[in-house]
Amino acid sequence: MSRITENLLVKEARGKMGNQFVYKKRGEDTYIAKLPKVDKDAEPTEGQVRVRERFGEASEYAQGAIADPELRAEYERNLPSGKTAYNAAFRDYLKAPVVKSIDAGKYTGVAGTQIVVKTKDDFRVAEVFVSIHTATGELVEEGYAILNPINRNKWTYTTVASNLALAGSSISVTAKDIPGNEGRMMHSL
Repeated sequence: MSRITENLLVKEARGKMGNQFVYKKRGEDTYIAKLPKVDKDAEPTEGQVRVRERFGEASEYAQGAIADPELRAEYERNLPSGKTAYNAAFRDYLKAPVVKSIDAGKYTGVAGTQIVVKTKDDFRVAEVFVSIHTATGELVEEGYAILNPINRNKWTYTTVASNLALAGSSISVTAKDIPGNEGRMMHSL
């Protein structure tokens, strides 16, 4: 693929030229590439079918999201130049949130202690669910964490039950975004 710089003729060019080559934009750069060969008679692979289905689902979600005036306004907020609410919603559907860390340093098994969870999403994490299990797998407690009003990537869960069997216990966290994608992390004590 050839890279073109400082050429006013093709600076903003994109797309197919005849049946020979195609212009592609990557950031500020324009590239010329050989036109890809597509066998229209070939059966799609399982992977291609899954990707096409997922993109179809993302498109349906994005169309529904921009039809809702409140959700559309939320997706439109802080958009980069050239992007639409549809683009933001489409991408949000495809990308799951990530649980970056679980800070259980203050958790001693006593009710009323706080567990801090850091999350990240390309758009917004909608909810964080925390569950605590003993070493034998017995559920101690579970519930939703509260979003920090200043740092929107931090969530705080305040324990409500005592955990007498703290050694070997585990904390499981599930972060969910608006389309329903989930990111998980487990922390052993």
